[in-house]
Amino acid sequence: MTLTDFLRVFWRRKVLIALVTLTVIGLAYGATKLVSKQYESTSTLSISPRNLTNDIIFFGTLDAIVPVYADAATSHATISLAQQRVGRALASVGVQTFKGTGLLKIKSRSTSPRLAQQSAEAVASALVERASNGEVGIPSLKVSRIDPAALSTTPVFPRTKLTLLVAAVLGLGLGIGAALLRESFSTSVETAEDLARATGLPVYAEVPAEVAVLKIHDPDALLENRRLRVVAESLRDLRTNLLFSDDGLRSLIVTSPDGSHGKTTISFGLAVTLARAGTRTLLVDGDLRRGRIGELLEIPAEPGLMEVLLEEVDLDDAIRHTSVETLDVLPGGRRAGDPGELLTVEFPALLAQLEKEYEAVVVDSTPVVPISDARVMARHADATILVVGAGYSKRRQVRTAIDRLALISVTPAAAVLNYSRTVRSSSYYIRPSGEGAEQLRPRRRRTQSRRAAGR
Repeated sequence: MTLTDFLRVFWRRKVLIALVTLTVIGLAYGATKLVSKQYESTSTLSISPRNLTNDIIFFGTLDAIVPVYADAATSHATISLAQQRVGRALASVGVQTFKGTGLLKIKSRSTSPRLAQQSAEAVASALVERASNGEVGIPSLKVSRIDPAALSTTPVFPRTKLTLLVAAVLGLGLGIGAALLRESFSTSVETAEDLARATGLPVYAEVPAEVAVLKIHDPDALLENRRLRVVAESLRDLRTNLLFSDDGLRSLIVTSPDGSHGKTTISFGLAVTLARAGTRTLLVDGDLRRGRIGELLEIPAEPGLMEVLLEEVDLDDAIRHTSVETLDVLPGGRRAGDPGELLTVEFPALLAQLEKEYEAVVVDSTPVVPISDARVMARHADATILVVGAGYSKRRQVRTAIDRLALISVTPAAAVLNYSRTVRSSSYYIRPSGEGAEQLRPRRRRTQSRRAAGR
């Protein structure tokens, strides 16, 4: 993994990393509050010769002599004598020595600062007394107290700041490890790079996740709703990439691996974007099972594509006009249980007719994997776009959709990542409001209606 890949994973999984880090810090902080505080007191003793003329010999043998006194400080006799002085059980006592010196530090630690002080002082006094009586050590040496035990006011355990610092470092490491593990085991398509690797197709657009899309009921919403400006810009990217990839493209099937990927919204947005660029466009609801174009635009679903295929109504009577002069809509019509055979027989001729009457035909079809309708339509269209919702599909499902289309010799022209979490709003695309803002709205191209054109 390169540094770039690592940083990409770090940014994509930043929430997971932050949660793991904060969890570890929180646990560490809670632990510091649950454990009992420990206080420590220290009494310092020195061992020195009684006769200063022997000091050279003394310093040469210090490392062999001092451990004798250290062991005596924690011996049963010394502890018993110290307990008699205190009048109760002592706190834990330890001895620290320093190589090459005659210093001893008697340390006592307890949850009670007063007991820690009394224990350290009592053991030090007991050791000095036993050494003076000749019970401990060498008679030619004396033990002196040079620093009595003081009452501690600050706990030595837990060390909250150090604990939290270590927890933060540990939590960050665990968070990064969890992010890398999640990335290695993740099978979801979440970014444009994931989608490109899963499909082997170019990704023509990343459409951001925006809840305002759910409230679209009019083609003008993409222009007038400020929250949809970035969505509209992404759709313009899709339109531009499609037009530059194939100048002769007239019919387009929009599909997805399965449901809930937002293909209907992409179909609608692409059709509106093409129409606003002056292209005479027809949006067709090709999902004869669960089509939503009529519901989306709040127009009657019947008569529609189903009635046209059954030759129950004329095409002109089923097509609806919209507020955008260059955009017409053919809703799905009444629902059908299994329209696959009807589409196989009748749809190719109808699509050829629509391609003659419109410059662009955008068909919102069914998903590829569970239903064959989209494959029937894609076989006769100029291009197919596969819409994949970020986090809504596994790589295996996307790959299955590509394989299903490949069985009928159809290779999608491109893929679109919908609900992208990496696309953010930019002030560059926000149009000014107030006076003069209306001048930035693109003028609608004055064209004759299809009926006036003599169709």
